[in-house]
Amino acid sequence: MRAPSTGLLLVAAVLTAAAATVAAAPAMPAFAAETAKVVTGAPSGPGGASTATCPAGTHLTGGGYRLQPDAAGPVRANGPTADATGWSAQAERGSVVAFAVCETED
Repeated sequence: MRAPSTGLLLVAAVLTAAAATVAAAPAMPAFAAETAKVVTGAPSGPGGASTATCPAGTHLTGGGYRLQPDAAGPVRANGPTADATGWSAQAERGSVVAFAVCETED
């Protein structure tokens, strides 16, 4: 009968050490889940801007707009507010409603 090769013994020792390291590894900390909330701004007047502002304790992650039936022509502005707390949109002619996607950690 042949003796086991030292290569196999070395592999077995490495696998045993790796398993012990994984078992002794500290648990990862739990992170709070983020919850998305969509906030809608007031409809703008013809050619005016609509702004949706995230509530306190949340942060902006995106946004957009919806043209009202009276809107015609291109949208002049569509993007985050200067302070990044909300979303603003403005139609060239007609009304628009802005919305902001805000997230908070639970």
